[in-house]
Amino acid sequence: MVRKGPLLALLGAWLLLAGGCSDAGNGADSPSRVVIPPHVAGTVGEYAIYNSGAPLPVQGYGLVVGLGTNGSREVPAHLKEYMVKYLARQGLGSAHLGLSHLTPLRVLQDQDTAIVLLGSAIPFGAPVGARFDLNLTALPNTQTRSLQGGFLMPTELRFAWLGRSMPGGPTKMLAEGGGAIFVNPFVDPNNDAELVKWREGRVLGGGRVASAHPVRVQLRRPDYARADLIRRRINETFPGRTKVANARDRATLELTVPSKWRDDYEHFLRLVMRIPLVSGARLESYARRTILAMEMPGVAHDELGLVLEATGRNVVPQLKRLYTSRNRAAAFYAARTGARLGDRTAEEVLIRFASERSSLQVPAIEELGRHPDLRAASGALQALLDDENSRVRIAAYEALMRRGGASVITRVELDNGLKLDLIKSRRSYVIYATQSMEPRIALFGGDMMVSHPIYFSTADELVTVQSRAKDTKLRVFRKLPNGRFSDALECDFAAKALITQLASRPNRDEDGNMQGLGLTYGQMLSVLYRMCQSGDIRAKFSLQPAPVMSRIRRGSAGVGRADVPGE
Repeated sequence: MVRKGPLLALLGAWLLLAGGCSDAGNGADSPSRVVIPPHVAGTVGEYAIYNSGAPLPVQGYGLVVGLGTNGSREVPAHLKEYMVKYLARQGLGSAHLGLSHLTPLRVLQDQDTAIVLLGSAIPFGAPVGARFDLNLTALPNTQTRSLQGGFLMPTELRFAWLGRSMPGGPTKMLAEGGGAIFVNPFVDPNNDAELVKWREGRVLGGGRVASAHPVRVQLRRPDYARADLIRRRINETFPGRTKVANARDRATLELTVPSKWRDDYEHFLRLVMRIPLVSGARLESYARRTILAMEMPGVAHDELGLVLEATGRNVVPQLKRLYTSRNRAAAFYAARTGARLGDRTAEEVLIRFASERSSLQVPAIEELGRHPDLRAASGALQALLDDENSRVRIAAYEALMRRGGASVITRVELDNGLKLDLIKSRRSYVIYATQSMEPRIALFGGDMMVSHPIYFSTADELVTVQSRAKDTKLRVFRKLPNGRFSDALECDFAAKALITQLASRPNRDEDGNMQGLGLTYGQMLSVLYRMCQSGDIRAKFSLQPAPVMSRIRRGSAGVGRADVPGE
């Protein structure tokens, strides 16, 4: 049974510390009115919040081409003028470019094309150039049947005011996008009720931030002295030629994401809110209190780890004693913090957690992926590629790729930006595929084979794979958009050879033989999934979890100073 006395005493100490950060004479502050958790007390997050923290909704209209007869000739009246002008700016109808015969209006009225509504959200704090997924859907009351095989022409996205965007304005362009469309690969073509899903799609990583939205820190109560203190502590924590934080007035600071944090800006934004507002000897005392709190029951270990990380490298000697703590969460998050602060002795602790079955195993694997300088981590991660748990295997693979790859992983670049990774593994076969940011397939077991003999055909006859017992090759062909069938192509029984044929653009090899069926990424995943289901490829098919747009905590998540209503 845990005694409450020490915990209450510790919380009391935190409240005193928080009160010590208040400005003299500020009698309105009343720490006793609210219990402030250890990961909030005395940090930026106790006195300030982000102005939003939410992803920024954007919308736009674009043109999809390459739909064969599945597009639409309808051009809604309220979009006609905008789309004609926009396509003209892209060069359509230009005599100078030799496109005088291809006018915008002619393209819009071709059934090979369709106007779509784009909708997405720019992650909070995303810098210029950051990528994100684009969602799109065919317009209502149009004849578009499917976006399968389509390509989104370059387009622009603007702020979605009240959930909608006016074509071409009135706000400035915030993002741009385009690319190949990924359509749900698991739609049953024989179920009419599901076919509507083919009118929707996603461009993986197809959005690019063109204008960064300002990131502002808003004080809960305007105060020049506290605003200046927060500004100084942020800039001390992230030193550089360019100041990270600049005060706009007594209630607002504006942040600039440092260049070294551009690829990890969400982590940077979380750290800012956990920066302690003390320095010198008081910072050392603060760090000791935080380390004590790490072993208390019911605390937010993840957030406390961020506090210690924001405290700086001087905390490492004190932090090391937690590496052997009986409190597993305290030990893990202490080691995570140590590794991020450059302590290589934390590597052994992280490897231990990555190798043991627990709720911390995958987070430990992911953390090892963040540190390419930890040399022993590569061997530990490679061993986990043979784990009995496919989730662990996939996490280890992703971590290794983040570290720059490994000798047991061979990458093959295919057409349309598809990446095929072949992983040496002694365990059962797994096919893993992404559905966010980039098209990528990983074969756990580079020697994975297609069953033989075989007769496989998708329900809509899009792809047929067959071989007889005496055959030495697979025969593969597809149904073309015009309803005819392609020539039969041959390939080895290896799964990687089949994937290469499915993905490659149709062309003739040096011997004059046709190669490549030109399937979209979504069509290819549909084929592989169904071949796994039927046993024609003896592998487990695993799809990356659907992307979730996260919201950066505005600050202390409702546990800041109680003198501001609603906070």
